[in-house]
Amino acid sequence: MRRRLSAVFVLLAAVLGGLLTGAGAAHADAPDPVCRPALTNTPDIVCTIPVEFDNRPIESIEWTKDDDPLPRFDNIRQILVNCTPGERFVIGLTVTFADDIIPGVGDTPVTCPSRTTSITSFTCGPQPLGVNYVLCEAVWAGGVGPVTAEWFSPRARRQPVVSTDTAARRTTAAFDCNNPGGTELTFTTLVTVTDANGSRASVSTIPCGW
Repeated sequence: MRRRLSAVFVLLAAVLGGLLTGAGAAHADAPDPVCRPALTNTPDIVCTIPVEFDNRPIESIEWTKDDDPLPRFDNIRQILVNCTPGERFVIGLTVTFADDIIPGVGDTPVTCPSRTTSITSFTCGPQPLGVNYVLCEAVWAGGVGPVTAEWFSPRARRQPVVSTDTAARRTTAAFDCNNPGGTELTFTTLVTVTDANGSRASVSTIPCGW
């Protein structure tokens, strides 16, 4: 009788060991969160639950960043994570299923993307201040703040009067195109925007000649 009981205990131990091994494999094989750069001209990332998770009945969702909990994202399937360009971290995901006592666990290493600056609009036109006065405007996107704007016209009689609204990502410059003798000039005007990481974008035009 004792031998039979011993055999039963050995069998139970083997079964439990197999279950525990299977649980470990389930954790190891769980799909990782899917992360990509956010399409918002900001250095952020969007992470979502993988399809393998999303097709199962889910009871709870927990996100982490470098093992630190992100409770504001509990039970949210897609999250937006703020980060600094070049920052490296790991996004972790734990999903509890209604049809399984073993939660799904996954993680994804992430490098925060760098958004470069680009000029999206540039226009110049006559300004109603007199003959050959010109007003130019540039609008930019992307870049890491603070972003600065510089205007330059090497042949203008005076350097332009510049106004820049960093919140609106817009900068304007008013030029006097006349030379000291009053003769009309045609010259190139250049604007350059530079962000905090040194990313630059420039555009030029020939505004005078009206």
